[in-house]
Amino acid sequence: MSGLVAAALTVACLPFLVARAAGGQPPNPGPKLAALAPLGIVPAVAGFVVAALSSWWLALILAVPALLLLAWQLPRVRPVPRVREPAQAAGPGPGGLGTPLRVLSLNVMGGAAEAEAITANVASLRVDVLAVQELTSGLARRLALSGLADLLPQSQLAPREGSRGTGLWTHWPLTPLPPVDGLVAATPRARIDPPGGPSVTVTAVHPVAPVADREHRWRQELGLIQAALAATSGPQLAAGDFNASRDHRAFRALLRSGFVDCADAARRRPWPGFTWPSNRRFPPLMRLDHVLASRGAVVHETRIVRVPGTDHLGVLAVLEFRSTD
Repeated sequence: MSGLVAAALTVACLPFLVARAAGGQPPNPGPKLAALAPLGIVPAVAGFVVAALSSWWLALILAVPALLLLAWQLPRVRPVPRVREPAQAAGPGPGGLGTPLRVLSLNVMGGAAEAEAITANVASLRVDVLAVQELTSGLARRLALSGLADLLPQSQLAPREGSRGTGLWTHWPLTPLPPVDGLVAATPRARIDPPGGPSVTVTAVHPVAPVADREHRWRQELGLIQAALAATSGPQLAAGDFNASRDHRAFRALLRSGFVDCADAARRRPWPGFTWPSNRRFPPLMRLDHVLASRGAVVHETRIVRVPGTDHLGVLAVLEFRSTD
């Protein structure tokens, strides 16, 4: 009987395993099931444990899917060298590194997030660059009234109703750049000039979610973002709700084009660092929100940030780029 229970539990994990192994490619439910690959670990491990109580050979067989699903979610090997922690004060870092950048990305759920809480987090976390997805004109006004401009005086905003608005705020001078074309949501880009460091191109992104028959559009938008980033030289940051994780081949292809996920590269990082959904009675199930940096960045820390009113956790990354001087 226990063997049947173990087999049934393992069968329950197979859709997640197969979808993840296939790269979460469209059509649905491929992208959805791949995104839920972390959830597949639960029945896979349970099946192994039940099998181990009665049959070593069955446990050995059922260990294979459990180990695969676990391996895909384990923390990545840091692809950047360790350096000593940057100084608290702004200014050039050690070893030819530039000014430390503190970048916060947050999906505000159609403008429902609490503006005062966002501004309070920007102040307490000493944020230099803020990327907001699903920015509405109402939230933009509330953020202005909450004093965000006193902390981050430079901005490039494209508020829209619903989920299509995006905004960038920075502490340093900002030069607007043409947005990424072809995406449903606004995708503002800008060049910032931190003192003592190289100029950095920042892109705030929010591709559509692979739901409601939009999975092909989702893959296309991730490709457009990848092409725009690959065509840009110099240090870069891309921050936002990518509606994708390492469980999707399209997102892994974006990373291979010359970027690291700061949550994988940081010296100090949460694990698994899931960000969505954050407003349920159960913990978040997947990491859809990311801060990406072009290779060569030294990432010191990432953390997740809770803001009332939204179903996403924010992502803070602290990093530096090598000075070109």
